[in-house]
Amino acid sequence: MRTLECRGYRIFVYRELTLRHGILVQGLPGIGLVGKIAVDYIVSTLGLEKVAELVGPGLLLPVGNAGVFVDQTGSLRLPSYKFYLYSGEEHDILFLTSEVQPVSWAQYDVADCVLDFFSSLGGEKVIGVCGTSSETPTVEVVFTVAGSGSAPELEALGLKRSAGGTITGACGLLPALAALKGIEGLVIMGSTHTPEPNFESSREVVRVLSKILKLEVNLEGLDKLIQEEKAREEELRREIERAEQAEERKEGLPSWYV
Repeated sequence: MRTLECRGYRIFVYRELTLRHGILVQGLPGIGLVGKIAVDYIVSTLGLEKVAELVGPGLLLPVGNAGVFVDQTGSLRLPSYKFYLYSGEEHDILFLTSEVQPVSWAQYDVADCVLDFFSSLGGEKVIGVCGTSSETPTVEVVFTVAGSGSAPELEALGLKRSAGGTITGACGLLPALAALKGIEGLVIMGSTHTPEPNFESSREVVRVLSKILKLEVNLEGLDKLIQEEKAREEELRREIERAEQAEERKEGLPSWYV
């Protein structure tokens, strides 16, 4: 194992590698967990190997405190960025995921460390994946680019450009900073009308990523999660209806009833 130092952060390299036409795909916690679910699903489904990990002061617990996770075996784990490798026929892909986002004051430092590490391996393109707010439950996948290099390719896949707005956190920042370093950057966003985990939006993002990256990813696992979520929502709806009906019957009783 090799350890790299970067602006007060450490990158543990578990396997030496050089990327062929390297692509970095980042999916972190955000609205609807769309990007994180998508990247975690790809990593799990393809059984990818963890090849590096980044830790440091800007990666705090989700509640904002410095601390560690304790896993189910009773072992301590630092909040970290985890890099997983996919070796393809045309290019190699690093999938980056984490339990956390960097705190606001650390976003630039963490992004620069990621990009320096990625560049040193032969990286050429950065893709951020995340959710974007929508007023309707209909799922749509849109994109935005740093420059115009990928726009025709993405439009040819039937994707629409984002109508405008802002992207908070690492999803947009990493690709934008990548462009300043001569690395192509773009963002793929799945719409979500809820802050709760949106598996349907994540599924569409995985489907689009599979086309862009020329991957074969079985979507049955996400399909099952979507059906389970719909079943839970339907059961909750029925519980609410039963409670409302019981309340109506109670209100209809005579005043002397005990």
